[in-house]
Amino acid sequence: MRKQENVLVCVTGQRDCDRLIRAGKEIAQNRGASLQVLCVVPPQVLQQASPAQQESFLLELEYLRQVSREAGADMAVYFQKEAPWVAAGMAKKVKATQIVTGLAQTPGTGFVEILHTLLPKIPVSMVSRDGTVYHICPQEPRFKKVWAECG
Repeated sequence: MRKQENVLVCVTGQRDCDRLIRAGKEIAQNRGASLQVLCVVPPQVLQQASPAQQESFLLELEYLRQVSREAGADMAVYFQKEAPWVAAGMAKKVKATQIVTGLAQTPGTGFVEILHTLLPKIPVSMVSRDGTVYHICPQEPRFKKVWAECG
């Protein structure tokens, strides 16, 4: 019996993360996998925001939740500081076989690097703003199927 594959999409609270959910849905469909969406929000994002900014942010989260639902996924939201560690924990919890994230436009938090260090055996796909998908692939024989996409 084949192990169920699971794709974990990591989003921020930004509206344009809908592209990550859509890319994750396509990857999941191509693999016959289930889809899970995770948003990790640093607590200070809401604590330091004005009421109008808080409302705007919560509306964006609701939009992403709806996009997730339309893609057949549940969306979990955690208010925590250390996003890579929360994402790694969620990936283990849902037994993720693939992770999808955004591609940083400028050097930032190091989210992808830390996540890949914590979970070196799980392929990571990064989606740029223009929709191009880049892959970090583990170098193990059991990932030959993924290598074809990375090559």
